[in-house]
Amino acid sequence: MHNCPSCGTANQSGAKFCLNCGNTLTNSTQSPYQSPHSQQSPPMISEFLYAGFWKRLLAYIVDAIIIYLVIIGLSIAFGLSNLSNNLMVEQNPASSITNGFIFLVAFYFIWWMYFAVQEGSAAQATLGKRLLGIKVADMQGMPLSFAHAAGRQLAGVVSSITFSIGYLMAAFTGRKQALHDIIASAVVVNRRFAPQQIALVNQSPPAGMSLGGVIAVVCLVLIIPVGGIVAAIAIPAYQDYVTRAQLSAAIIHASLTQPAIIQYAEENGNWPVSFEQISLVSANMKDDNYYIKLEREGTLVIYFSAPTAISHGSIALLPELNTTGEYTWQCQANNIQAKLLPANCQ
Repeated sequence: MHNCPSCGTANQSGAKFCLNCGNTLTNSTQSPYQSPHSQQSPPMISEFLYAGFWKRLLAYIVDAIIIYLVIIGLSIAFGLSNLSNNLMVEQNPASSITNGFIFLVAFYFIWWMYFAVQEGSAAQATLGKRLLGIKVADMQGMPLSFAHAAGRQLAGVVSSITFSIGYLMAAFTGRKQALHDIIASAVVVNRRFAPQQIALVNQSPPAGMSLGGVIAVVCLVLIIPVGGIVAAIAIPAYQDYVTRAQLSAAIIHASLTQPAIIQYAEENGNWPVSFEQISLVSANMKDDNYYIKLEREGTLVIYFSAPTAISHGSIALLPELNTTGEYTWQCQANNIQAKLLPANCQ
């Protein structure tokens, strides 16, 4: 039983509020001390344990330079001595594509093994990471096996295909993990820390940026490249759509005069030479972007002044007598791209 310090009413052990007055009860049986397993890691250790984004980036640049130097050396040793002969003798495009494919496979295999072998070794680090004083460990602070290190490196593909935002996550997550680190359950830490310290801090890592903050940064980074790509595709497509719509409107406008032109020709035995002869007004046969002329032999010609894509183009609608004795209208375009024309004018 536990007596309320306010009204003295006896309450059962473990009760949080007094049954009589509602006062908050203090559980005297609860120890004010936390067990070592529930204690949070010291803030100073949390602050300096994980390798920061810039340190990781510099180590990566060093490793990239080393890999490229190795590949250049191998190319010189095995390829360049016969390069001139290959250029003179082998002109088969299929062979060139095959050789290029083999080179790419070899390049990425060397890259993969460079990281996997070294990070899966007792050193836990590539040459670049050793230079910067950092290493890779699992969540218990222990070295990665070769398979674990190889899998982590393969997961780097996911970080790459997300416009490299997976790598940028190392600047904002609590454990400073990139996306492939999270997938592989690994951390990159400063070398001086022992496995016990790493395991302790991993249990209660710093908060890092909130999920909303990470999403905001990702969206901000995506806006520039993705927005640019979308704009590069969408704006020309929209412009083409507007141009096609204006072309169609002009052709429809001109087509409305066709029955009157045919009727005049049938009744008079010759073609009209002006719109006034078929009771139309020439001033009405134009728009802000085009004007229509009635030319020889009943031909309607639409001359465009805008938009820019068709500003110097024209479309001619020519009456032709078919085998059944009826007139059909043929469409001919001049100085206008085929993709902008209606199907019957292409």
